[in-house]
Amino acid sequence: MNIKQVTVFGGSGFVGRSIVRALAQEGYLVRVACRRLELAERCKTAGDVGQVTLMRANLRMPQSVAAAVAGSQAVINAAGIPFQRGRQRYQAVHVDGARTIAEAARAAGVLRLVHVSGIGADGRGSKNPYIRSKVDAEDAIIAGFESATILRPSVVFGPDDVMFNRMAKIAAQAPFVPVVGNGHAKVQPVFAGDVGAAAVAVLARPDTAKSVFELGGPKVYTYREIAALVLREIARDKPIIGVPAGLMKIAGWFAEFLPVPPLTHDQVDLLTSDNVVRGGAKTLADLGIVPTAAEVILPTYLDRFRVGGRYNQHAPA
Repeated sequence: MNIKQVTVFGGSGFVGRSIVRALAQEGYLVRVACRRLELAERCKTAGDVGQVTLMRANLRMPQSVAAAVAGSQAVINAAGIPFQRGRQRYQAVHVDGARTIAEAARAAGVLRLVHVSGIGADGRGSKNPYIRSKVDAEDAIIAGFESATILRPSVVFGPDDVMFNRMAKIAAQAPFVPVVGNGHAKVQPVFAGDVGAAAVAVLARPDTAKSVFELGGPKVYTYREIAALVLREIARDKPIIGVPAGLMKIAGWFAEFLPVPPLTHDQVDLLTSDNVVRGGAKTLADLGIVPTAAEVILPTYLDRFRVGGRYNQHAPA
């Protein structure tokens, strides 16, 4: 396919930036479409001068979405919100936004549409509002653009991630590290750079159209093991204590009143369920990508949480 320019929705976000970087490295012209251009300024440094451009677009305004798509041969939707606030609702951003993007891409004659979803988005019976919105978003994408490719990453890690940075901060400040319930739910963290590489790989392969890929790292951990890994990386010795999910949900409900809640009621639900690649699913390996281990990347950014900071030469225990 003759793809020269790619529009990325949600390119200012953590996962979106990795996708923009991967696209730029492969020589694509990249248009980053987002509501707040100031949040996407650093995307410009991902490529040569003029290779990455910014364009204001609001998923609630179809005309702005159509304008952002016009002239591009491929579109990637990495837009998403971790919690609901004001007019930024799961329905508006995940579902209606996905529908608007798919319809705009089809109308513009776009060759490829890639939608970034998440593991668990096949859970049609889920009562979790976040997961239900992800399921509905995939349905909206496929209904509007039948040949779309869907990427479902597990929890994504990297220098600006939420999970590892938040846990390391807690481990550095609190007398213990809390995990939800018994901490035995499983997760398969995937490196942000590998998600970006996957987006690039599917664009280069027409045979990946109408496919779903579940993206996970090389190792499955329990959340208790994740906590232990973080403690090793920051060279701290603190107990890991399970907190009943019910209490965490109450705390999450109150936290939602904060400007940026550290944990929400919906997120507590997710932390009690496995988030791993299903057996038989298409994976990074099917795209020729060897997943990067968390142990390789974590030392490059969690070292700042060690006693004395990142310049302390004390090696992790």
